[in-house]
Amino acid sequence: MPDKLLLIKNEVKYMFKEKAIILLILAACIILSIGINSLNMTNDFNLFYIRRTSSTVSFNSAKFGATICSLLFALFTVINLDKDKRKRSKAIIESNLDYLNIIKVRITSIIFYAILTTIVGMIVVMAIQKLIYGISIDAFYYLFSYFVIFFPTLLFSILIISGLYLLTESLDMSVITFIMLFIKSLKSNNYLLAWVQTNLDIVSDFAGIGPVENTIIYNRLLWLLISLSIFFIGLLFRRRYESGIGSSFFINIKSKGLLALTILVLLGSGFTYAKEPYTMELMSDLDMPIDEKIQLEGIYPEVEFDSENGKMNAHILYSFINNGSNTVKFNINEGLKINSLKVNGEEISYKKIKNIVEVPIPNAEKVNIEFSYDGEVKYDKNGVGSGMPGYISKYSIYLLEASNWIFRPLVVEGDIIDISGYYMAPDYLTMVVPGKLVEVETIDGNKKWIFEYKSHTADIGAFAAKYKKVQIDVLNMAVEFYYTPKHEEYVDNMQIVEHIKDMMEYYTQNIGKYYSKEYPLKIAEVSIYKRGGHSSENVITFSENTINRDNDMYSVLGKNNGIEDFRKVDVYANDLNLIAHEMAHQWWGTGVNVIEDIPWSSEGLANYFSYKYTQKEFGDMISSGAFLQPWEYRVNELKNYYYIKNDDMKEKLNEKFIRSLEMEKRKAELYYLMPLKLLKGEEIQGEKAFLEGMQKIYKGHLLKDLTYDEFLKEMNLDEEALEID
Repeated sequence: MPDKLLLIKNEVKYMFKEKAIILLILAACIILSIGINSLNMTNDFNLFYIRRTSSTVSFNSAKFGATICSLLFALFTVINLDKDKRKRSKAIIESNLDYLNIIKVRITSIIFYAILTTIVGMIVVMAIQKLIYGISIDAFYYLFSYFVIFFPTLLFSILIISGLYLLTESLDMSVITFIMLFIKSLKSNNYLLAWVQTNLDIVSDFAGIGPVENTIIYNRLLWLLISLSIFFIGLLFRRRYESGIGSSFFINIKSKGLLALTILVLLGSGFTYAKEPYTMELMSDLDMPIDEKIQLEGIYPEVEFDSENGKMNAHILYSFINNGSNTVKFNINEGLKINSLKVNGEEISYKKIKNIVEVPIPNAEKVNIEFSYDGEVKYDKNGVGSGMPGYISKYSIYLLEASNWIFRPLVVEGDIIDISGYYMAPDYLTMVVPGKLVEVETIDGNKKWIFEYKSHTADIGAFAAKYKKVQIDVLNMAVEFYYTPKHEEYVDNMQIVEHIKDMMEYYTQNIGKYYSKEYPLKIAEVSIYKRGGHSSENVITFSENTINRDNDMYSVLGKNNGIEDFRKVDVYANDLNLIAHEMAHQWWGTGVNVIEDIPWSSEGLANYFSYKYTQKEFGDMISSGAFLQPWEYRVNELKNYYYIKNDDMKEKLNEKFIRSLEMEKRKAELYYLMPLKLLKGEEIQGEKAFLEGMQKIYKGHLLKDLTYDEFLKEMNLDEEALEID
C-alpha cells in the first residue's frame, strides 16, 4: 500500500508539472463563474432574471460547469490513458511492470484533481457571491451542488471514458461513444438517465432542495454503479501482451475479484434501475374509461401530513349513486398503501393492477366506499424537477388532483359534489384548503384545517408552506393571496397585489361577477418544481419564478409606471399573464363549465382573456410579440408538420413519439388556435360587441355547461368564419 501511495503521489506531481491540469482547473473556475448567470443564457424564458441566492448561484454554476467540465475531464483522462500507446512504449512498460497498477494510479490521480477542481471552483464561486453580489452564503446548498451534482459528474466521466478506452483501445471510438452517452443524458426526460446535469432545471427558493433531493441522490447512486460497470468491463477486456480482445478477456477473468466486482455492479445497476422507488407513470384522464352507471355525490377526506418524513395518512369516504354498476374503479398513486377498504361499512377485498383499484359494490342505490391508506406520494416519471404534480416535503406540500393523492373514482361526477373534511400538518405550515375554511384547531404541534364546499368537480388539491397571507378586498369580493415572505420585496416593488386587484376588476367588468360570494378566491405561490399555474374551483396556484425575479427587474417600472427597459418587460408581462390566465379559469372553467370539444376549451377562453388583460396593461406591441405571434407560429408549425399532414405515415413511428406528437397538436389547438379564433370573432364583430356577447353567455350559463355549438349560436358566429388561414 505505501508503494501504491507513493506512485499516486508521483503521478500527481508529474501531472502538475505538465501544466495541462493547471489550465484545466483554471478553465473550470472560469466556466463555473460564467455558470452563475447561465439561466439567462438558456432558451427557457420563464427562468430569466431569477433572483440570486445561495441555492441558485451554487446550483447554476455547478450544473453549467458539470456540462463542460465533464467533457474536459473525459478528454484529459483518455489522452493520459492513450499516451503510452501514442509513444509506442506500452509493450515495453507492460513487460516490466504491472500495467493495471499504472492505469489505477493514473485514474486515481485524475480523480484527485477532480476533487481539487471541485473545491477550488466552489471557493471561487462563493467568493464571487459574497464579494461581488453581496449575498450571504448557505454552505448546505454549496456542498450539495458541488459534491452531489458537480463532482459526481466528473467522476462518472472519468470512469466511463476509462472503461470505454480500455474496451476499445481506441481514442476515437471511446470519445465518440462517450459523446453519444453525453448527448443521450442531456436529451432524456427520464431523470434516471440524466447523469450529466441531472434533469433539475433550478433549485427552488420557495421549497428548498427537499422535494427532489432523494431523486438526485438516487440518480447519482445509479450512475456510480453504471460507470463502475463500464469501467470494470473495460478492465475485463483490457488488452494483454499484444493479444486480441478474446484472448485478453480469458487472461483477465482469472482475476476472480475483478470478475465478481463486475458481476456485482452490473446486477446492482439493473436492480437499482428496475426498483426505482420514487416515480410512477401517471395516466391522463383521456386514458381512463368512465363508468356512466355510477355517480359521485360526495368526498369526505381526513388527511394527516407528516411533512418531516414526506408521508401522509388518509381516511377518505366516497358517496355514490349506483344505477346498475357492480364495480367502481379508482385511479390511485402507487406510493400509497391501502390499509383498509370498506363498502357500506363492511371490509371487502379488491383487485389492483398497477395504479388502478377495482372495488366490487352491491346492487344498491346508495354506496359508500371508505379507504384508509398511507405512504409517500410518487412523482410523475417524466416530471421530476419541472412538472411534479405532487410531493410532500418539510417546508412545502404541493398536491394536485392529477397526482391521485386522493384516489380518483372513474365515474360520472354529480352536478354538485359535497366535499368536507380536514387536513392536518405541522403548525409551522399554513395550509391553503379548497372551498371555505371553517375552523383551525391546534393539536400537539400540528394544526387541523377544517374545510367544506359544494364543488362542481372532484378535483381536490392541498398546498402548504410558510406563507404570508394578504387579504385583498375588491368589488365586494374576497381574495386571499399566499406567498413566501422571502419574495415580499419583489411583490411590493412590482405591484403584484395591485395587478391582482386590476385583474379581478377587469374580468368582473368584461365577463361578469365572480361565481361565488361564499367561497373566497385563493391565490397561492408554489414551488418551481411544477412550472406554470393551475386552477381548480376557488384555488389557483402559480410557480415561484413569477414573483422571484432579481431586483434588476425593478427597472421595468419607471416613473408613472412607464416602461423603461424593454429587455425585461416581456418577462414581466409573461409573469402577469400567467396569473391572469389562471384567474380567468375562475370564470371559464369554474363559473361556466366549458365542455371540451377540440379546439373549444376553457384553456382557449382563459388565454383569450389573459391576452386582453395584458394588451390593456402593456399595449399592442408587447402583447403581440409575447403572445399573439408565438401562438400564430405554433399553429402554423404544427399545421405544416409532415406527420400531421400525412396521417397515414404515423404507423411507421413508435407509439411514444406518436403520443408526444398528438399531445403537442392538442396543446396547440386548445391553448393557441382557440384564442386566435376568438380574436377572429372579435375582429368580425368589433371588440365592444364581442365582449358584450361574452358577458351575456357567461351570465346565461353561470354554473351550467357551455358547448361550442351553444357558444357559436349565441354569438351569431359560425365555424367557417372563425377559420384561421
